[in-house]
Amino acid sequence: MIKQSLQITEELRYYREGFRSCNVYVLTCFDFEVLFDPSLSPDSVEQKRPISKLIATHAHYDHIAMINEWKKEYPDVPFLMHGGDIEMLDNSTLNASIFFGRPNSYVKPDLVLNDGDNIELDGRYFLNVLNTPGHTMGSSCFVIYRRDDTESIPVAMISGDTLFDRGWGRTDFATGDDSLMRDSLSRLFRILSRMPDDLPVCPGHSALTNAADACRFLAAMGYSN
Repeated sequence: MIKQSLQITEELRYYREGFRSCNVYVLTCFDFEVLFDPSLSPDSVEQKRPISKLIATHAHYDHIAMINEWKKEYPDVPFLMHGGDIEMLDNSTLNASIFFGRPNSYVKPDLVLNDGDNIELDGRYFLNVLNTPGHTMGSSCFVIYRRDDTESIPVAMISGDTLFDRGWGRTDFATGDDSLMRDSLSRLFRILSRMPDDLPVCPGHSALTNAADACRFLAAMGYSN
């Protein structure tokens, strides 16, 4: 059954997944859509246009729980993820599925992402990949840009479990690293401080925030250096 979505911008909406409490984001481009963190099954997501890419912010179970189902139904749709988390996919302890009582392994990505990659979506939209290790080694954020004439306008940041509304992802899971998380949060402060104040920051769980509020929080926590 298709779940109800919540609109963020004219091109970006999200679904709140129930069992794992994961936010699933869908970006609508001109001819197709891009889905971030496939925690919902294909029959739960309204497809206004065909899905062209499946992207994971990291390889924990709650964010990729339904990737096998998506790939089974749409084998030609590529799955994209940072290479730092590939080892987690076939290890139920590393991907944390065992802790949810559903140990499983998951398909490998069709395209391995790296920090700094720009992923062209169509003539109007592209993604900038930010590897932000700390929660996991391959944890990544994605800044969505829209081209208007010769200008690239930031639309939103998908922040996964690196940055929440007034919080950040835990570092005590396998492959987590507190020192790297501190570096990643400082980097996000520097990036977000150059973004429009009202830029949506879209985390993997719970409420959305924006660039200004995220920067105020990060500065208060000592991550403004």
